[in-house]
Amino acid sequence: MGITVGELLNLEFFKDFQVIAGKKGLNREIQGVTILDAPDGYRWAVGKELTLTSGYVFAHEPETLELYKKSMAAPSNAQAAMVIKRGRYLDEIPEDLILLHDRQQIPLITMPYSIPWMETINQVNVAVMNHAIQRFCVNINATYTSANHNYKEQKIRRMLQTVENEMEFPAMVYDVFENKSYYSSPNFLNTSEQYGLEEQDYWNPSISHTSHTLCDCIHMTRYRLLKGEAADEPRISWVVIPILAGGVPQAYFCVMESRRFMDFYDEYSMRIAYLMLQSLYEQLSVARDASNLGFENLIHLAMDCSDEDYNKLVYQANQLNMPLDKPYRYVLLSHDHATYDLRSRRSEMIDMFQQCTVGRYGRLAFLSKTEGIIVLENRPKDEIKKEDLTALLREYEERLQRKFGGIRWTFSYSNEQRELTALSKSVEKCRKIMRIGRIALPEQSVLDYDELGILTWLDIPDEELKQLLEQFRELMKAEKNRELLQTLKVYLENNMNFSVTAEKLYVNINTIRRRIEKINELIQIDWDNYFERTKIGLMLQFLQ
Repeated sequence: MGITVGELLNLEFFKDFQVIAGKKGLNREIQGVTILDAPDGYRWAVGKELTLTSGYVFAHEPETLELYKKSMAAPSNAQAAMVIKRGRYLDEIPEDLILLHDRQQIPLITMPYSIPWMETINQVNVAVMNHAIQRFCVNINATYTSANHNYKEQKIRRMLQTVENEMEFPAMVYDVFENKSYYSSPNFLNTSEQYGLEEQDYWNPSISHTSHTLCDCIHMTRYRLLKGEAADEPRISWVVIPILAGGVPQAYFCVMESRRFMDFYDEYSMRIAYLMLQSLYEQLSVARDASNLGFENLIHLAMDCSDEDYNKLVYQANQLNMPLDKPYRYVLLSHDHATYDLRSRRSEMIDMFQQCTVGRYGRLAFLSKTEGIIVLENRPKDEIKKEDLTALLREYEERLQRKFGGIRWTFSYSNEQRELTALSKSVEKCRKIMRIGRIALPEQSVLDYDELGILTWLDIPDEELKQLLEQFRELMKAEKNRELLQTLKVYLENNMNFSVTAEKLYVNINTIRRRIEKINELIQIDWDNYFERTKIGLMLQFLQ
């Protein structure tokens, strides 16, 4: 939407412009400026233009007035207003022209002879720009803070509503980190459903389409669907601009053109709305970075908190809306590179984390150059199920692998929940899971306590654990050895009682004795050492 004729004439520059007819049409909208100084110039009118003329065609081509009357009879070609230079070709404005504009309620305006066309056009454009900026500078009641999502949502929704009011096109903002869409009205969704468009189609169409770049510097692009099967339907189009921070997409701003293209002033308004949204997301990005550093400081304080630091811990936790009496789940992240420092790529890793689904449930901080900790919120109504957490962590792992090739990433977690004051205990448990898991399950990148629980009960030296696992895995390759190991497992579970073991396995007691003798040939076992028997029992429980 541009500016009304009345709003334009109220500006200081236009104080000497005089309305001589069509005063009832001062609310008409101006969406373009054109010059009429050729007899057939009316043929290219599309409506809503502010027409500037020296009056030449009416003074020297009398038949033009009759043609002009006919063109004005078509509502689709109705101009916003006509401006005629005083004293150039017309000493007096033709009475027929005055009556025509009064009848059509289209303002007829005279302007001073001395003002150049270019200056007039520039003043119209400046007026439209100021009008749009004023409309898009929305004010909301919420106070901005890094943790106030209400501020962000209100700002985006009000901006989109203004876009639709100004341009008469529905609009959307898709937030990448939140994986959430905001709409100016249900009209956007209704059109999407009608044409079978998914959200990602708006910036990466999967349906046959054409594309045209409207502005290289901000990657403003128009997409238009090909007719395809719906040959009788109008081709739908939309304009999209990515909102970036540090080269990383934060959101996508899209305006649905539906059945017609936006005009110059609409594109102008979209650019202004984009700049407002870009500013908002840059502000949020800076605040998020500061919040991430504050969160990391909180994690380090919680890890090493003494009685003297407790009040400081409470204060920082409250500042970040993370009360100490609230339980959290923890996931330890680590890599195997000898010299790589996670903290040197903090921003990139956090950006990728927030773009993943798991990033919607928690936050990431770095404990050292090799370790990070993911703190997951306890959300009863939207909790990550245990069976889904591994998949979510692997999504993040895939992003890390694409970004940092050649580095192996490992995650470890247990399903227990603890308060921040018990963070160090949870981290130590995750470290133990990771240490044992890398030996026991070397192919897995996500290690779950429930898979390894029995191996974490005892402190078995890494080298000894590795040797035991390799020995048993080698034995289990042969079918006959698997039967022997199953017998050994039951034998140990029943306190080395031959009779009970035979009964459990439904075989003769002498069969059990022969199998144990065979086992003694394969494995060196100190049967009198309770700790060694327990270790072997745990190995068998885990492997089988």
